[in-house]
Amino acid sequence: MTIQAGDILSYSGEKTTIATEPLKSYLETRSDVGFIYKSTALVRGYIGTWEIKSKKLYLVSLAGFIENNEKVDLNYLFPNKTEVFADWFSGDIRIPEGELLEKINLGYASVFEKDRILTIKEGILISETVKNNTKSNNINHN
Repeated sequence: MTIQAGDILSYSGEKTTIATEPLKSYLETRSDVGFIYKSTALVRGYIGTWEIKSKKLYLVSLAGFIENNEKVDLNYLFPNKTEVFADWFSGDIRIPEGELLEKINLGYASVFEKDRILTIKEGILISETVKNNTKSNNINHN
């Protein structure tokens, strides 16, 4: 699999690409939805735009393709909504930060200097940690 184009997240005044697919668990409950991919860099067939407001995760925009190359937006999944509280999502959202240390042509496996990890439970941000991935951080000091 090729490196995947990530969803977008607005958080703390910054827009960034995430290495997580918060919509995936919701889509697994919808047998009536069928995105198609137009690029090996976007096999899921859509890009979601997310925002964290008052510690809550919202899906605020969607751009995807369904059969016959029809382009769809948020209305396809959530008619008449301009944003949707992502109460279905529990897990970690990984935000790669800093310089690319190791390019790995597989999904979201590339390694960056840091990973900011946002832990979400039923759509609510419960913690934030930063993992340092630099080699010097892993030296054994005896």
